[in-house]
Amino acid sequence: MKLNRYTAKFSYLAEAGLWLTGLTLLALMNPEGEHLFSFCPYSWILESGCIGCGIGHGISFLLKGNLQASWEAHSLAAPALLVLLWRCWQLLRWHFRHFNLLTLNKHHG
Repeated sequence: MKLNRYTAKFSYLAEAGLWLTGLTLLALMNPEGEHLFSFCPYSWILESGCIGCGIGHGISFLLKGNLQASWEAHSLAAPALLVLLWRCWQLLRWHFRHFNLLTLNKHHG
């Protein structure tokens, strides 16, 4: 399925918004609090969870400046945070470049 320009523009902005909302929620959460629910189906079955379990807590600790706790929660939290921030940057940059071009083309041609 091919997206038209306006749908693609919205989808990139929506994806960036969802990632940034998720990172904001991780920054606001208390990673030391009781673990109530996980979206990981492996954690429902296995007590040890999967290889990604703990990365959300690791990112939360990292956003709070607690590097040691972040490393202990998941050693790949810092690279994951960098990848997510890079992805948001790419999406927002693409959106604003193309939105400005579409606006300029609309007014000048």
